[in-house]
Amino acid sequence: MKWLLIAFMFFSSYYSQDLDKNDTYSVIQTLGSVEIRAYKPALFIGYFSNADIGNQSAYFRTLADYIFGNNKKEEKIAMTSPVVIKMPSKNEMLFRLPKGYNTKNAPKPNNKKIKFTTTSFCTKAVITYSGYTNQYKESKKIDELKKTLDQNNIKYTDEFELFVYDPPYQIFNRRNEISVNILNE
Repeated sequence: MKWLLIAFMFFSSYYSQDLDKNDTYSVIQTLGSVEIRAYKPALFIGYFSNADIGNQSAYFRTLADYIFGNNKKEEKIAMTSPVVIKMPSKNEMLFRLPKGYNTKNAPKPNNKKIKFTTTSFCTKAVITYSGYTNQYKESKKIDELKKTLDQNNIKYTDEFELFVYDPPYQIFNRRNEISVNILNE
């Protein structure tokens, strides 16, 4: 955890704006505390590991190493937020690459465990909460999100994601979100 804190502190000098300020989605509907958002296509680097299940620090270190310049071009890349963590197993973490990168011009990873992931246009339901995240808060927000979607007859996948916007040293005004893809009928 100490390495994660040091990395975030160093990394904050390269830290770019969060997704909503980068115009990567638009809110199409608000249902109480839930937003329905249309997301534009994006390019992510991802790290998946069955060996390090739940070891967020190891995932972060691996992806941070890539954007700090441990890639084929030795190119430093600004970090965007949020960091995306696939749930419920939490064995996959994603960093969104800044605008202007695509699979042709993004530096190739030196680490074979880092993969590029491209998303298409999609619709997500998202619920926001503050403070440090934990399993209890995440479960509570997933239940709240499901309840709102069910009450509004909105079909969704069962693949939830955790969005973490802030470095661990930021104590106040922390932002986290739980998201799930909406099924198009």
